[in-house]
Amino acid sequence: MYQLIKIFSYLIRQFLLPNPFINLFKDSGTAEIINWIFGGVLVPLAYFLTGTWYDGGAKAIGSFGFLINYAILTGLFLLITKFIINIYLVAFLFTSGYIVLCIVESKLFNRKTSF
Repeated sequence: MYQLIKIFSYLIRQFLLPNPFINLFKDSGTAEIINWIFGGVLVPLAYFLTGTWYDGGAKAIGSFGFLINYAILTGLFLLITKFIINIYLVAFLFTSGYIVLCIVESKLFNRKTSF
């Protein structure tokens, strides 16, 4: 089951989720290059966010949680950049939203963390 969800997750992330940088760069080629360079930052962020509640038990649940968190982070970045193009303000708002998500997910799934 884990392998199936892992492949499903990869395909969704690669082909169905939008480029999160498309709102910052109107040229789709530039947005794609920026996504190749900086888009990898979303992977460890989603991994850590999933780790706020996932304890390493069922790998399929962790993999699905990672996919959901990656999609949430992509959506959050897209939402912020839809209205704001100042990169410093975008970074501040995204970081603030990320911290809130870490706290909410750890409390929602009753995991004891240092938050």
